[in-house]
Amino acid sequence: MSARKHRGSENMENLCPVTRKRSTSKNGTAAASGALVSATKSSNYEHPSSPSALTYEALEEMGIGMLDSEESSSSALSAIALAISASATSDDNSSEMTPMSTNVPPMAHQMQQQQRRSLNSTADTTLDSSVSGNTTVVEDAQQRLLRQSAEKLQALAQAKRTALGSEGGSSNSNSPAKRFRNPLSAVTCNNQSESQSPLNFQPSTSRLAQVRQANKAAAASSPLPPTRRLGSAAESFFVFRTPSMSAHINSGINYFDRLSDEILLGIFKWLPKKTLLRMATVSKRFNRCSRDETLWTRLDLGLRTFRPGALEQIMRRGVQVLRLAQTTVQEPAFTPSAAAFKSRLQYLDLSMAAISKSSLRTLFSQCRQLKKVSLESTELDDDICAEMAKNKSLEAVNMTMASGLTANSVRLMMESLTNLSSLNISWTDLSADAVTALVTNISPNVIRLNIAGCRRVLFDSHVATLQRRCPQLLELDLSDCNSLTPEVIPAIMKFKMLEYLSVSRCYLIPATRFIELKGMPSLTYLDIFGMLSDAAMEVLEKQMPKMGINKFIHSSVSRPTVGTRRTSIWGLRTRD
Repeated sequence: MSARKHRGSENMENLCPVTRKRSTSKNGTAAASGALVSATKSSNYEHPSSPSALTYEALEEMGIGMLDSEESSSSALSAIALAISASATSDDNSSEMTPMSTNVPPMAHQMQQQQRRSLNSTADTTLDSSVSGNTTVVEDAQQRLLRQSAEKLQALAQAKRTALGSEGGSSNSNSPAKRFRNPLSAVTCNNQSESQSPLNFQPSTSRLAQVRQANKAAAASSPLPPTRRLGSAAESFFVFRTPSMSAHINSGINYFDRLSDEILLGIFKWLPKKTLLRMATVSKRFNRCSRDETLWTRLDLGLRTFRPGALEQIMRRGVQVLRLAQTTVQEPAFTPSAAAFKSRLQYLDLSMAAISKSSLRTLFSQCRQLKKVSLESTELDDDICAEMAKNKSLEAVNMTMASGLTANSVRLMMESLTNLSSLNISWTDLSADAVTALVTNISPNVIRLNIAGCRRVLFDSHVATLQRRCPQLLELDLSDCNSLTPEVIPAIMKFKMLEYLSVSRCYLIPATRFIELKGMPSLTYLDIFGMLSDAAMEVLEKQMPKMGINKFIHSSVSRPTVGTRRTSIWGLRTRD
């Protein structure tokens, strides 16, 4: 029994967070009775205002003015309920006041009288009961107090919502000026229904509230100038413009019309190609200026896929340096009207591009100013070679691993391309007649030649003919020409200006014959991969100390890109 009494006393102390002195009496019945009496006596609210009405200051003091959402309102009202219940169960014998009692606003006079009557009746009933029923009565009193507090809070919330709705949906003074949600939402405490008793509100008399009301009225009568406000009232975005800026914008003058085309082109040349295409959609003048040929001199479209007709549009832009390595061109690449068009293209890289023979033929038919071209790993035929041969200014041609070359096409190109200085025709599966046509008709201006991969069709006589045709060769690659014999060494030594020689994997030439090449004063580099052992290589390096042996694994003759550089072709930049 004593334990139950002490638990009832502790529950009362936990419910009312006040500083109270614990009873030291050993009589459990007297202690329980004293705690019950102190719990049933309520404290009166001290406030000078009228008990029949609530002001906005009172609501602000209670914290209702700061409620901006449903979550915060429920939390605040719960805190007020605890404060009210704590003040109602405070101990009269204690000389100290609860922390919340000084801040609780005045309530209605009728509510106070009702609360006193209910508490007094609860106290009388509890005092007349036996000691064994004290705990149950205390719990009933606590539940009744909580229900009464919840009803009061529901009445306050309903009155606040009614007042806010009558004001046209304006927010309270402590919340921002523009809110989309109701500052006070529906609040339920202990699943109680809303009270039906109405409360009256008086206008706020605080100076701060009057200043806020005056500011709202002034803002409604004089809105912001349209030049400073941008967007609707729901947006929090503002643009500040000086009077000179506003006059400049509202003048209706298009200052771009006062700029010459040369100035616009000077601006457009710094824009990336994607941005330049977007600028073409601004106006007719911008569209005309963005198509100027000076803005499209170089273009890198490697690793792309072209839609039908896209390649023709690119060619019509006046591109001079074009990289199309590893691109896929869909058919048809050109329209029938593109035959009469002549391109300004000078440098073209089509290495490993997926393009049909008909589109490639049409492309070369439009080009008459080509200087360097790369057709590595592409499919060719006699018509394509004939169109390419019409470019009399061709200086470098790369046809590594190209297919479809015949003796007639090789002869036609060698006879027409008189300005050719660099040729890479390695691994093209040439026939013996094609090799003969090559060495017989090649231009004497060629200084760099790669005919590697002619396994069974290149002989010593072809090298001798080549020496007579092109005595000024600087680089010669004869790798994987397995038909060459030791008799080719004297023919090679007749090249007085030769600087680079590659005879890798020419297995019929003995290692001792390579020592004879040290008699060539101009020879600087010698590649003989797969020919000598490590011991023989050391002996050869001692015999030719000034010559670099096996320094280059891959040939760079007529290649548009060397190594890891992919932003230029033949030393010309292709990207902005």
